[in-house]
Amino acid sequence: MNKKSSLTRADFLRLSLGAATGLSLSSVVTSCKSKPSETKVTETPATAAKAVTQKYSDHPGLQLYTLREDFAKDPAGTLKKIADLGYKELEFYDASMLAANAKTVNDLGMKIVSSHCLPGFVTGSWEAAEKAGAKKPANYTFENILDDCKKNDVHNLVVAYLFPDERKEYVALGDKLNKAGEKAKAMGIQLYYHNHSFEFDPSKGERPIDLLLKNTDPHLVMLELDCFWTSVSGNNAADFIRQHSDRVGMLHLKDVKAGTPTDYTTNAVAPEAFQALGDGTVDYKSVLAAANEIGVKYTFVEQDHSKDRPAIESIARSIKYLKDNAL
Repeated sequence: MNKKSSLTRADFLRLSLGAATGLSLSSVVTSCKSKPSETKVTETPATAAKAVTQKYSDHPGLQLYTLREDFAKDPAGTLKKIADLGYKELEFYDASMLAANAKTVNDLGMKIVSSHCLPGFVTGSWEAAEKAGAKKPANYTFENILDDCKKNDVHNLVVAYLFPDERKEYVALGDKLNKAGEKAKAMGIQLYYHNHSFEFDPSKGERPIDLLLKNTDPHLVMLELDCFWTSVSGNNAADFIRQHSDRVGMLHLKDVKAGTPTDYTTNAVAPEAFQALGDGTVDYKSVLAAANEIGVKYTFVEQDHSKDRPAIESIARSIKYLKDNAL
């Protein structure tokens, strides 16, 4: 029988915050172009030299959230499986896990190049998180995250998600992101914002994604474009990358099942909509060609849910797609 991923977004939040507050991951789970550069975080794609033609399959990346259940049960064993598949670069979903796992990652011939964090660390507000069943982490701050990133040679930090109650006041949010980005930049770390589908909602006038880009400094806040959510919102990811070459610095790669309806809620998308690369409708040859044109350095396979097969098999399919197509 295939093992299927069942963690919800709320489960992830409890997992992440549990790790940040010192709980064991296994107990939590069972209970629940500015072009980025590792040394020059102030360049933008508009001013930096374009990258030479590269194959992302030569240094494939994975967002560890994809294997959150496996990782919670057996961190070292899961990392070994990831390395054996040929992944070279990792993005963690919780910066508080960096210190405990960085050596294992490095010993396996991989590198942690990025980590996600929750918005409360930047905004200072945890009400929406608590409403979703999470709690403000004790004794762990944005400054602690920056320290953990710097100590473990991680040069990119991404604000992962906005809770429904936080999806407003984007001008004020932009100001807070800029201030956080300035702190990060001072430590050699580039701050990013990661999109879902709600940012593309046009129903209230100017789209949130446009407000966020307009009200953030491209030197301080870059965009990690999630191609799944961009596509689910009815937008073409390759076109968006080219249109915002000064902002898109990293990508999330996951495919969209045929017939998935356009969505601006994010939370209502069915788990079976998430597919391994090549099993859905996103034209990743065009997406990665556009990414290469503007000098995107890092791409991460991610699959929030794997309903058809174990998640480890899904990421094996995705890396095979990248290598078979020389992308």
